[in-house]
Amino acid sequence: MRNFISRSGALRALAISVPVAAIGLTIFASSLAGATTLTGVTDQISIEETGGKLKFVFPSTVTQGDQLEIVNETNPKKVGPHTFSLVTKGSVPLTKSARKSCFTPKHICLSVAQWHGFDPKTEKISINPAKAGPEGWSTAGSTSKKGDSWFTEKKGEAFGQEVTAKPGDLYFICAVHPWMHGKVTVLAGS
Repeated sequence: MRNFISRSGALRALAISVPVAAIGLTIFASSLAGATTLTGVTDQISIEETGGKLKFVFPSTVTQGDQLEIVNETNPKKVGPHTFSLVTKGSVPLTKSARKSCFTPKHICLSVAQWHGFDPKTEKISINPAKAGPEGWSTAGSTSKKGDSWFTEKKGEAFGQEVTAKPGDLYFICAVHPWMHGKVTVLAGS
């Protein structure tokens, strides 16, 4: 015995299923609106010592939705800890004088230490990573505004998260070694 839906039954089923599918698609699409999506790409910034000089080694560009991983390749017993801290362009200490005063009030290195909950008595931090704004690498800080930052004191230690910043330049420094700084350009995701 064959079981067929009548033509009018099929039309009624179609009439009901189309709006239900449209509602589901609308809910799905609205959940994606404004969100970046992981691209499947992992970019890396490494903290290295080469020829006795500390530096960041980094790509010139990253894309929204990429995973950005920071890796400490240095020996902390020799060079101390590091931060990878997103800062505004004007906060980067470019001169010898700016680097010398970086840990004084109203300067970026002291501000980054405060983002991490640094206790000068114990010389310990209580917040790691320091997050500001939306999830991921997104927010550059200054002396008056908290930014995203990660603290590391172990060789081989790594930390990664999605790049959620808007397209444009991201500036970063090591607040422990203020001569270490760089810039990557964030490209729009697809």
